[in-house]
Amino acid sequence: MIKRLKPKSEFSRNVLTLMTGTTIAQALPIASAPILTRIFTPEDFGLFAFYFAVVSILSVLATARYELAIVLPKRRDDAYQIVTLSCVISTLVSLLTLLFIWLFERQIAVLLNNTNIANWLYWIPLSIFFMGVYQSLYYWFNREKAYRNMANSRVVLSSTMVVSQIGIGFLTKLSALGLIIGQVAGQVAATLYMGQKFIKDTRVIHKPHKLKLIALAKRYINFPKYLVVAHTMNASSRQLPNILFNILFSSSVAGFFLLVQRVIGAPITIVGGAVGDVFRQQASKAYAERGECRVEFLSTVRKLTAISILPSLVLLFMAPQLFGFVFGEEWRVAGVYAQILVPMFFLQFIASPLSVLFVIAEKQKEDLLMQVVLLSGILMTFFLTKDVNMALMLISTSYSLIYLWVLYKTNSFSKGIK
Repeated sequence: MIKRLKPKSEFSRNVLTLMTGTTIAQALPIASAPILTRIFTPEDFGLFAFYFAVVSILSVLATARYELAIVLPKRRDDAYQIVTLSCVISTLVSLLTLLFIWLFERQIAVLLNNTNIANWLYWIPLSIFFMGVYQSLYYWFNREKAYRNMANSRVVLSSTMVVSQIGIGFLTKLSALGLIIGQVAGQVAATLYMGQKFIKDTRVIHKPHKLKLIALAKRYINFPKYLVVAHTMNASSRQLPNILFNILFSSSVAGFFLLVQRVIGAPITIVGGAVGDVFRQQASKAYAERGECRVEFLSTVRKLTAISILPSLVLLFMAPQLFGFVFGEEWRVAGVYAQILVPMFFLQFIASPLSVLFVIAEKQKEDLLMQVVLLSGILMTFFLTKDVNMALMLISTSYSLIYLWVLYKTNSFSKGIK
C-alpha cells in the first residue's frame, strides 16, 4: 500500500523531496510568526525589512550571477570551477562592502533617513558573503540532483533563524537587531552545512584551477554582463517597497508588508520553488539534448496552475480575518495588504519557476528589458500616490503584467525558438 502511494516518476519524487524540506523550512517562520509578532513590534519588523531589502539587492553582486551557470556545463569539473569562481567573487564583494560601510557609515545613515541603522550596518557584508556562497553551493547540488541536501539546508537555515530570533527576543532588548542577528545565524548555519557536504564530495576529485576559472569566466561572461544589472533591478523591484514604505510612509507600514511577504508569499511559493528547482535541471538537460523542453514546460504549467487556485481564493476572501485571529487585531491590516496582492502572488507562483528559461535559452537581454520595465513601474508607483492601499494595488498590477509577459515568452522559449 505504501509503495503505491510513492511518486513513480523521477520528476515527482524530486519535487516531493524538495517540497518536503521547503515546506518544513517555510512552515517554521510561519509557525513562529504569532510568537514573533508578540515579541517584536511592527516598527521592528519594518526596520528588519529595510535591512533585508538592502542585503537582498546588494547580494545580487555577490557572485556576479555566475552561480546560475553552474547547471549548464557538461563537464562536472567545469561546474566545480564555476562554484569556486562564485565563492571568490562573493569574498571580494563582501570585503569591498565592508570597506565602503566603514568609510561612509554616517553618510549612509543620513541618506537613508534613519539614524538608528548604524548599529546593524556592519552585519550587511557578512550576510552578503554567506548568501553568495550558499547560493553557489545550492546550484551545485541542484546540478548533482542532490535534492535532499538542498531540502535539508533550507530546514537548517529556517530552524536556526527562528530559534535565534525567538531566543534573542525573549532574552534581550535588541528590538530589530534581534531579528537581524537571527537571520544571519540561519545563513551561517545553512552555508556551513552545504559547505561540508560540498568539500566531502569534491576534494579528492576536483581542485581549483586558475586558468580554467578565467576561461569559464569568459565563456559565461553574459551572466555578469546582463544578469547582474537585470537581477539587481529585479531585486530592487521586489525590495524597494520595503525601503520606500520605511522612508515615505512609516516603519509600521513596512512591518505589515514584511509580514505579508513572510507569511503569505512564502507558503504560496513553497511548491513553486521546489518545482522550479527540478524544472531547471530537467529543462537544462532537455535543451542540451533536444534543443527544446516543450513537454517539461507544459507539464510544469499545468501542475502549478492547479495547485495555486485554492490558496489564492482563500486569501482573496479571508486574509484580513485570518491575520486578525492569528496575529492579533494590531496585525489585521496586514491581511488587507495580502488581499490586495493576491493576483500578484497567484501569477508569481506560476511564472517564477518557469523564468529559468531566460537563462537556459540564453535570453539575458530580454530578461534585462523586463527588469527595466518592472523597476520603472515600481518607482512610478511611489510617485503617483501617497495612499498605502493604492500603492499596493499598483505594485500588484505591475508585477501581474510582468508575470503574464514571462509566461508568454517562456512558452516561446520552450519550443526552442531562438
